[in-house]
Amino acid sequence: MRKTFFAVCCASALALPATEAAADGISLVCGGIGVEESTQLRADTGKHALTILFTTTDSAYLAGVQTRVDDPLNDLSAASECGPVGHVDVQKAGRYRVSTEFGGEKRSEWFDLKPGGSFVAKD
Repeated sequence: MRKTFFAVCCASALALPATEAAADGISLVCGGIGVEESTQLRADTGKHALTILFTTTDSAYLAGVQTRVDDPLNDLSAASECGPVGHVDVQKAGRYRVSTEFGGEKRSEWFDLKPGGSFVAKD
């Protein structure tokens, strides 16, 4: 079984027929399959507070990753089945938790996000 790898980045993105989960203040748009959508998501990467790219350790893209973004201080969250790309947008700057689950593996990371900015990180 492949070990999964959760990467958060801004420069790499694929597009998809997006699915969206939104709560007041948090938006999570997921997708990334198909050339047209891939091109569009890649072009839009810099417009989002956070872009998540889901891959395995051998660089295969993942879909169907249960993803949740939380703002615990304001009791807000957005959740969706994501992959290979997730765009996160927030209305307020703050500390947000991104939790994922795929194939029984759970991950959780904290990010300082701001509206519109581009966050680049790898895990």
